[in-house]
Amino acid sequence: MTVLYRWISDEKLLIQFAGSKFRFPLNHEQLKKYCAEDKRNIFKVIDENNSEVIGHAEVYCIEVHTVLICRVLIGNPQRRGKGFGTALMNELIAFAKQDVRVENIELNVYDWNLPAINCYKKLGFRQLPDGDRITRYANERWRSIRMRMTPDNS
Repeated sequence: MTVLYRWISDEKLLIQFAGSKFRFPLNHEQLKKYCAEDKRNIFKVIDENNSEVIGHAEVYCIEVHTVLICRVLIGNPQRRGKGFGTALMNELIAFAKQDVRVENIELNVYDWNLPAINCYKKLGFRQLPDGDRITRYANERWRSIRMRMTPDNS
C-alpha cells in the first residue's frame, strides 16, 4: 500500500480516488484503519508482464447481496488508457459474482470522469436515477453518480 503515497500527490486526486474516506495527506494510520475493516476486499493491481504494482481497487460488501466497487486507481498516469482499468473491472466483477455471490454490483463515479463512465457502461453498469450526490472540492461541486450492474442481467 505504500505506493499509494506516491500516487496520491494532492488532495484533488485523493478525493477523486477515495471520496471522503481519507484526508490529505494520506498516511500510514489511515491506511492501517482502512485495511482492518472486515467488509473490505482490497486488491493490489500488478502488471503480469513485469510484476510492477500499477493500481489499487476494493470490493466493499454494503449489504448481504450488494457490493460496491470502489477506490479504483491505475496509479501511474502513463498506464491509464491502455486497457488496465477494463481488465481490472472484469476481475473485480468476476470476484463479486464468484466469491461473494452478489445480486447487485454498484459503484460511484464523478460525472466528469467520462472515460470511466464509458468503461462501466460497456461492462453493463447503468446509472441509478436516485443515486446522485454532491462532493465539494475547493470552489467546485462534483456530482457523483451511482451505477449498478445486476450480474445475471448484465
